[in-house]
Formats: sequence, C-alpha cells, structure tokens
Amino acid sequence: MHRTAAFVFLVCAGLRADAPQAAAVARGVELALQGHCAEAMPLLDQAMRDAGNSVDAKRKAAFAGVRCSMTLNKQSDAMSFIAWLQEAYPKDPEVLFLAVHVFSDLSLRNSQELLDTAPDSPLVIQLNAENFEKQGDLAKAIAEYRILLQRQPDKPGIHFRIGGLIMDQPATATSSEEARKEFEQELKLNPQNAAAEYYLGELARHGDKLPEAIKHFSSAIALYPEFAEAHAGLGRSLLDSGKTADSVTPLETAAKLAPENPAVHFALATAYQRLGRKQDAAREFALQKRTAEKINRNTKTLHKNVSGAETVKQ
Repeated sequence: MHRTAAFVFLVCAGLRADAPQAAAVARGVELALQGHCAEAMPLLDQAMRDAGNSVDAKRKAAFAGVRCSMTLNKQSDAMSFIAWLQEAYPKDPEVLFLAVHVFSDLSLRNSQELLDTAPDSPLVIQLNAENFEKQGDLAKAIAEYRILLQRQPDKPGIHFRIGGLIMDQPATATSSEEARKEFEQELKLNPQNAAAEYYLGELARHGDKLPEAIKHFSSAIALYPEFAEAHAGLGRSLLDSGKTADSVTPLETAAKLAPENPAVHFALATAYQRLGRKQDAAREFALQKRTAEKINRNTKTLHKNVSGAETVKQ
C-alpha cells in the first residue's frame, strides 16, 4: 500500500508544474489525478496521437498515462508512455526517476505473477537466485543456481552467472580455478558467449598466462566486435607481453568504445610512450587524469547526496 501511494505521488508530482495547454490533455490529466483512469485513458491516448499538441502537452499526458496504466495494470500501455518520454526527454531527471519506479514496480508485479502461476517452475528457482544476487547474498545465489542446474543441467547462462559470482566474492586459493571451470562449462553449452571468453581472458591475464589471455580476448572480440573491455584486455595483455606495437590498435579501439574509462587511456598512453610517440602519450595521460577526476567528482557528489550532506560549499 505504501509503495502504491508513493508511486502515485511520484507521477502526480510530474503533472502539476504547469496548466496543460490542450483542452483534451487538461481533461485527461484532471481525470487521472482524480483517479478516474478508465475515463482518462482514451483522452490521454488521443492526446499522444494528436499532432497538434505540443511536446510539453504530450509530456503531461504521458505522465498521466503512466499513472493510469499502472493503476489499471495495463503494462504494455505504461511501457508505451515511458518509451515516448524516454525518447522525447532522454536526459530528463524526472523521466529517468519515473522509469526507475515503473520498471521496478513492473518487475515486482511480474515476479509475483510468476510465483502465483508457476510455483514449481525452474524459473522460480532462477528468480530466487537473482534476488539473492541483488541482495548481495552471493553464497545463497550460487546455491540456488546450482539447484537450478540439477533440474536443468544444460541451461545456458547459469554456469556463467556462477562463475561471475565466484569472482565477485573475496578471493580464495581455489576461487580462480572454480570460476574458470564454470566459464569453460558455459562455453561448452553456449560457444557464442563472448562474456565467458572475456572472463577466461581476465583470469588468465591475472594469472600471468598472457598467451592464453590473448587467445580468449581475441575470441571474445570475434564474437562481439564492439566489446570494449575485451579490446582493452587484449591490448593490456599484448602490452604486458612486450608486443607494444601490436597493443596499440586494440587499445585505441577500446578508447573509442569506452572514452570515459581512465584505465584504457592509461594503458594506451603507456603504449605510446614506449613507442616514442610523446604527443600522443601526453594526450592520453591527460585524458586519463580528466576521466579519473570526473569519476571521483561524481562519486563524491553521489555520496553527499545519498548521505544528505549539503553539496554547496558554505
């Protein structure tokens, strides 16, 4: 009940800023705010289709449409309104915040529907595992995934999830080997899993098995050419192998695909420096510093906002 009331308040807050321009929008929004959603929806749908309505008017109609769609449990309609808002206002904080709540609420509703309609389904076990994963209880998540594998031993994706969770836990004397076995098993079930190849590359790189790392990173790139992390891993492995000239191309590709990653700029700067390309190295070192400082600023701002501390200097 509290969650529903909070969701309604969130949506309504986006509607009351200004009076709607179009009469149909005004009436639809008014009905939505009064809780008469069955009457409001046809007006709101028409307002979204009417080319004569301004973008601002449609924004108000879309916010109201989300509220009523969720109230009436018309999930596809809610998704349509959200999709329009995200396309029209891709960086708008209110739209992003609304989308978070809508998708979260839809996730809860569909999770409950799955539990009610198919309690014995293996998908319920997977859902439980994913919930433990979200809660940070990785050991329980792994245990649930292993139960799932007992029922569906050939299900793709599960060995990959287990391998990733093993890597996310504090390292032990055997954890790298355990994770490696999971990723290798995943590739037997799904040879197209580029992420499994990538993680095998990372495990090999951290184990100083650079030829093996190069092989896995190359395989990941072949499966997914825009895999920035795989290009970066390949470049670093080549760099650490003394193949500096060969490392430049994958590192340059990684920098283009992930321009905000300071580690990539640092590795590329190092490669340029070793090749005597001083200006290129200076540029990349500057980018490394700038991107690292940006991440640091964003992290500090986030921490201040979350903790409730003032963000404005006194």
